Amino acid sequence: MCCALVTARPLHAQSARARETPRGVNGPSPDGIEPTNLAWRDSYFYWDNAVTASTIGVGQNYQTRNPFYEMTFGFRPRYYFIDDDRVTLSLRADLGLVSERTNSDTTTSQGEWSATDFELSGSYTNIVRQSEDDLTELSIRVPRLSFPTSKVSQDTGKILGLGVSVGAREEIVLAGRGARFFSSVDLFARIDYGYQFTSSQVPTNGSLERIRMGDDGRSVVSDQLGGASLAQHGAVFSLSSWVHVHPRVSWFSSLELRSAWKYPVSHEVQICGVVLTGCTQVSGVSDPQTRAALTYFQTEVRGRLTDILELTVGYWNLATQLAPDGRRRSVLYSPDARFYLTLGVYLDHLFVALSPGTRQKSASIANEPRHP
Repeated sequence: MCCALVTARPLHAQSARARETPRGVNGPSPDGIEPTNLAWRDSYFYWDNAVTASTIGVGQNYQTRNPFYEMTFGFRPRYYFIDDDRVTLSLRADLGLVSERTNSDTTTSQGEWSATDFELSGSYTNIVRQSEDDLTELSIRVPRLSFPTSKVSQDTGKILGLGVSVGAREEIVLAGRGARFFSSVDLFARIDYGYQFTSSQVPTNGSLERIRMGDDGRSVVSDQLGGASLAQHGAVFSLSSWVHVHPRVSWFSSLELRSAWKYPVSHEVQICGVVLTGCTQVSGVSDPQTRAALTYFQTEVRGRLTDILELTVGYWNLATQLAPDGRRRSVLYSPDARFYLTLGVYLDHLFVALSPGTRQKSASIANEPRHP
């Protein structure tokens, strides 16, 4: 376990958001910890600390040292409208505050605080098959709404993200549901689709007043940040495993392919007034590449310290498939790979601890699988 703890996302102001794990859900309850009877159970607050691998000397050496340490305070509430042995219907949200504490190039000023994008989603799960040795569960999250509350999203003209997620979980019993070690393993498969509404096809910022030359040869004031277009469609294909090493210790790993399709760029434009021969047709690539792909790898070990506290140690790497030199990157490592340490506080158990009269679920229900 010591070795696992030691070895146990490039999204600035969103690093803790890059990871989406089934924290506080499904699988047997930790030893001696019964699920609460509250409609908002599994709501939790987390304190996340992340550093790049190069900051702590893991990986390749670089000519220019750029240490990076990021701290995030986040809140992920849930509210269950239906919560029985087979079906759940809940509403979930995610909001955080992030600060880059080192003097790196990811923020304007050192220690700057920024909100993450606020996410809101509905979740439905249904156990379609269950036996003594395995369990099959289907889940869907719809709608998945993302609001541009982060500085990065606001500065690039994003309006709203709308998506849907469909997933399945297969629980395979190993040593037995009541076993002390390696009781079971959960296998996950998930497909996400998202559509991004934006104010324009390219990144814009209303506070920017940059002088550019228009297609008629005249100087105009533009708020365009760059020439690359924004992503219009996005899809995530994910495979994950969750090994229940001990009633209080679990090991989670995930591998994802994240694809985005950008807004198409029109070349049917003539430029006039800037050449002596009159007008000229814009030249460009006849079939431009509008798809961008990122790979994501994550592995973490998490331990339940008490009813209320959970400690997670992990590593993740999120990077484009192609490096700046045109070569394919490894899924396991890139210059932006990060190690993280997260402390989670389960608010429902904290409430029960402060309110002794609050009921908890029976021991028989506590031993049943919980839902993602």
